[in-house]
Amino acid sequence: KDGGDYYMTFSSFFSYPGVVIWHSRDLVNWTPIGPALKNPIGSVWAMDLVKHNGRYFIYIPATPGGQQGIFVIHADDIRGPWSDPIDLKIPNSIDPGHAVGEDGKRYLFVGGISRIGLTDDGLATVGELEHVYSPWHYPKDWVVEMYAPEGPKIFRRGDWFYLVSAVGGTSGPPTSHMVVAARSHSITGPWETCPHNPIVHTKSKDEPWWSRGHASLVEGPGGDWWMIYHGYENGFRTLGRQTLLEPMEWTSD
Repeated sequence: KDGGDYYMTFSSFFSYPGVVIWHSRDLVNWTPIGPALKNPIGSVWAMDLVKHNGRYFIYIPATPGGQQGIFVIHADDIRGPWSDPIDLKIPNSIDPGHAVGEDGKRYLFVGGISRIGLTDDGLATVGELEHVYSPWHYPKDWVVEMYAPEGPKIFRRGDWFYLVSAVGGTSGPPTSHMVVAARSHSITGPWETCPHNPIVHTKSKDEPWWSRGHASLVEGPGGDWWMIYHGYENGFRTLGRQTLLEPMEWTSD
């Protein structure tokens, strides 16, 4: 969300030019702006598109040489030109989520759920990668692929930081993936697990959408709030995941 404009991008895998950015004013009708990534860096997975101090950044997990790493590209205009990718040298990590702490410092959260500091320009890391939180765990009898905490997205609303992530595995049984949440008064924790988890979950293979998970939250044009996440359409799994939009409500707590 950038004023009255909304921008979105999603996994482009081995397609190049990749990381196509889409624009909307209402979260429903989308128009492609164009690709932000032209230089191949391997298979592109789940990214984070952010604006910080007037500049746009996309944090990109990719597989150069078959090894998982995280890159960043940046631009002063959402339509480009975008910089060449910069290797942040965070090995064996996926699903970067950009965050700004109460002290104004920048961080990158990754699957796990782990965190590493960023320089003020967001183009290099500071310190070491450290594990910071283990998300809510589903009951043992649930049919899932694996625990696999991933997709951390962090934002601040009021006095709270919210950490929205996914567990259960992305591509296993239809009931695998889900969205879970936690909150903290500080970017450094401790994180309080939401008592209502999972926020989103496919409970049965008979539902129209399978493996729903990995959400980003955004305030809509009318002040309403929405989750954007992915899922497989029942009966069309071989066509890949689609982008889904679901309304959410803030309760008194």
